[in-house]
Amino acid sequence: MTTAPEWQAYTMPNYEAVMTQACATLQQRILADPAYRSEILTDPRDLHRALFAEFTPPGYPEYAGTYRGTAGTSLEGRRSGAPQIFSPQKSFSFDEPDNVAAGLDFMLSEVRRELTPALFGWFGKIHPFLDGNGHIQRALFAAAATELAIPLAGRFAIHPRPFDRLLAWPLEMFTRAAPDQREHFLAMVAEYLCSWLAGPFDLPASGIAP
Repeated sequence: MTTAPEWQAYTMPNYEAVMTQACATLQQRILADPAYRSEILTDPRDLHRALFAEFTPPGYPEYAGTYRGTAGTSLEGRRSGAPQIFSPQKSFSFDEPDNVAAGLDFMLSEVRRELTPALFGWFGKIHPFLDGNGHIQRALFAAAATELAIPLAGRFAIHPRPFDRLLAWPLEMFTRAAPDQREHFLAMVAEYLCSWLAGPFDLPASGIAP
């Protein structure tokens, strides 16, 4: 039985140059095209496929644009996790593959109404794609903010990755936490996300309410 390979798109040839240009174009389209914003906020799979198709391992084109858990593909039953930031010898798990599609459908229905760190956190917890989730997460954030008439800060970019341990740590802790322990990690996520927004959020401690 052949084991499907792990996948880290950034290790593929020409990744940085191609992704930098593709994401700059994507960001401009998000800002200018309401129909496209609606499309990716409804279903981000085509966006993921467009960004990552050329970086998939040979023989596994489904890695781009397919949710973990999709029946009849190599992602059926596919669990995913990551090393813990402060204990790299340990790992933590994202949502079970059987929960991905329903969880993401619910999250996307909510993001069209309001922009909260919980929605950003849940996308990371669900981790619907095998790789490339951060880029899709930021694209959805940009689309949702623009739909809600919240301006993006000039420093925001989908790529290069404006994503460091200030955000990775609370997102990890949100993913690992029991339901009654998640709220204070969302406050940390909110403060980071506000650095991506202009206007009334461009002030200390003005985070989007959890």
